[in-house]
Amino acid sequence: MSDIIKIYFSPSQTTRKVVGQVASNFSENVETYDLLTFSSEKEFSPSDIVIVGMPIFAGRIPKSGRERLSKLKGKSTKAIAIANYGNAHVTDALLELVDLLTENNFDVIAAATTVSHHSIFDGVAQGRPDSKDMEKINEFAEKCIEKIENGESLESEIPGNRPYTDYKQLPFVISCDESSCSFCYDCVSICPEKAIPEDDPIATDLDICSRCTACINICPEDARAFTGEAFEAKKPEFEKANSERKEVEIFL
Repeated sequence: MSDIIKIYFSPSQTTRKVVGQVASNFSENVETYDLLTFSSEKEFSPSDIVIVGMPIFAGRIPKSGRERLSKLKGKSTKAIAIANYGNAHVTDALLELVDLLTENNFDVIAAATTVSHHSIFDGVAQGRPDSKDMEKINEFAEKCIEKIENGESLESEIPGNRPYTDYKQLPFVISCDESSCSFCYDCVSICPEKAIPEDDPIATDLDICSRCTACINICPEDARAFTGEAFEAKKPEFEKANSERKEVEIFL
């Protein structure tokens, strides 16, 4: 019997939402692997169906997400690849995700790029994925089910370049308002880079921080945020440049 395996790296929880929507179209049992917290090795069976979602960070899948995903192997296991982004640029991320899954012995049957509210610049893609997105995501899931039933693999060429674009370290500062912090240490435990000291949740080591937003998203007091001149200067420019709506793209 097949199991549906949800795998995602979702610091702002939007990629998780998209993967969950695709999975909701299947009737099989569902297992979940959240790569923010799961970093062990795992091999999936030939009968499993894996739905893998990754956010796009400056044209790449996140380095920590890639490292954790690379520990997950298939046995010609059917896989659906989803790259979720904030209405800016896909660049090489979907190609990189499909390549990595293929290298790890997954049989990629379909892929898609989806759009969600931007995790850093909150004026971009507000309210997305919206009902129109969800309709397209459900259509994508139905096409994936048809391909699985027909024993078909991915035929479309995935856009992107090899070698992939270089990883970029954003210059933005993440700070914590000590007067608002409840010292719950959720940010310490969720940070995939271990950039927040265990004994000081107010601090952030910006040299190793990937700006993934997990600490911002999990904070119950909204104490953590992007700040500083570089962020404030970039925000209006970025939001204006990426105001035109981009749509879900499907590759079968």
